[in-house]
Amino acid sequence: MDETANQIEAHIDRTRERLGSNLRELEERVEAATDWREHFRERPHVFVGAAFIGGMVLASALKSKSTGRVLPSAPSSRAGKGAGSVQAQAREVWDNVQGALIGVATAQLKDYIGELVPGFDDHYRRAEQRAAVDDRSQQPS
Repeated sequence: MDETANQIEAHIDRTRERLGSNLRELEERVEAATDWREHFRERPHVFVGAAFIGGMVLASALKSKSTGRVLPSAPSSRAGKGAGSVQAQAREVWDNVQGALIGVATAQLKDYIGELVPGFDDHYRRAEQRAAVDDRSQQPS
């Protein structure tokens, strides 16, 4: 009987050690998954792109709220005849660059989250499909 109790105690100790080891490994994985510094080291371009896009969005939001700071769209008498069209072209190019950068950044962010969160891609596709169905149902026939 004493031998059986010792065996049970030894088994409990081994199980406790394995559980402790598993718990430490899980803590390390969670810490690694939530450590933004490690993610920055692995993908600095994503962080730089997100900061750039965020700055552009913030600048655009602040520019639209400011008063008297917006460039005139019509040419002034000093600027000459073609200045308005040059400004319009520059604005159009800048808008296209902003749109392209935002598109690239969001695609990168979606892929990055898909790597971090299991099942994210499936749920994202379902959300896209629901949004497409909602858009079609709201369009006039």
